[in-house]
Amino acid sequence: MLTAPLEILHEGKSYYVINKPAGIATEKNFTNDTVEARALVQWKRPKSTKDPFVGIVHRLDRPVSGALLLARNKSTLVALNRAFEEKQVEKSYVALTETPLPKEAGELRHYIARDKFNRKAIAADRPMPGAKEAVLNYRLLSAGTDRYLYEITPITGRFHQIRVQLSAAGAPIIGDVTYGSTRIHEPNAICLHAHQLTFPEPDGEMVAVEAALPVWATEVVSS
Repeated sequence: MLTAPLEILHEGKSYYVINKPAGIATEKNFTNDTVEARALVQWKRPKSTKDPFVGIVHRLDRPVSGALLLARNKSTLVALNRAFEEKQVEKSYVALTETPLPKEAGELRHYIARDKFNRKAIAADRPMPGAKEAVLNYRLLSAGTDRYLYEITPITGRFHQIRVQLSAAGAPIIGDVTYGSTRIHEPNAICLHAHQLTFPEPDGEMVAVEAALPVWATEVVSS
């Protein structure tokens, strides 16, 4: 059942940037509540017998919230996919961890492989069979009692990269029991939010969109 319409952060000529809620997957999956399923209903024209085009440009994990880019026609999808492939897109996240990372600001570099049997990623400090190098930058934004809020900028885009790299560095994201968190957040949600997204429109103009910080992040900033 669709519970709420998608929040539109920015509308372009042939795309939307929406604020994905935590707890739902990005792509359509049978009759489950997903971003794509909501978009198909929300963007359908009255009296039209055809489903609208919903192009999934990139994905956010089910328990992650924040800025997500969706194309409204095939040519825009191709153009935006190319922008990702050519590394013209910049993304930054905020993450709330149980313990601090090694420094207030720095870089994490691991080799990540996908565990297909357990639907998770594995990180190692050295190369291993089937693994790809993963790099991210981080800086501490604020700290509370047993809570550390970081800005995360991924340099590469690997499966579950931020989640597994922070865990491997000794600072699991709050609520992410898959990667070692001992603290529960909300059902099907973790404290990881796609905060800022910068990308080129199909005509070449750069666009920067920001998804407002969730309550769990603003509480740390104001404490």
